[in-house]
Amino acid sequence: MITELYNVYRAELMRYCCMICGNVSDAEDLLQETFMKALSNLDLLEELGEKERRAWLYKVARNLFYDACRRRTLEHNNRTQDEEETDGGFSEVETAMILSSLPPDLSRIFIARYFEGYSSKELAEEYGLSPSGVRAALSRARKLLREKMKE
Repeated sequence: MITELYNVYRAELMRYCCMICGNVSDAEDLLQETFMKALSNLDLLEELGEKERRAWLYKVARNLFYDACRRRTLEHNNRTQDEEETDGGFSEVETAMILSSLPPDLSRIFIARYFEGYSSKELAEEYGLSPSGVRAALSRARKLLREKMKE
């Protein structure tokens, strides 16, 4: 059954995949994924008529393409967000140099809060401060860093 589907629909489905993907390499991957999905759904395909099988293959190819686009967008957004959240595009050396300009106590709190993910409450308990004291220290650290960045 899968061999028959492949022989009958491979060429036209490949053209469709090339059209939506925009390049042959991604189209070949999409075509392969489509037939892998067909292989895992043989029971369903055997119940369908010829026209329904063809429509099913096109629908699966389209949905797999949409899934890949969503996945790429999410990965790009996560990668961009991670870069923005961690070092704003600075190298590790540049980040270390900038943070070293802070007084040691502010530097430790800043790193723990923004790089290690501790909350103000957790830092307050760790350093014997109130949560508002931690927020004030973080505010001072951000102000100092902004001044350093202007230099």
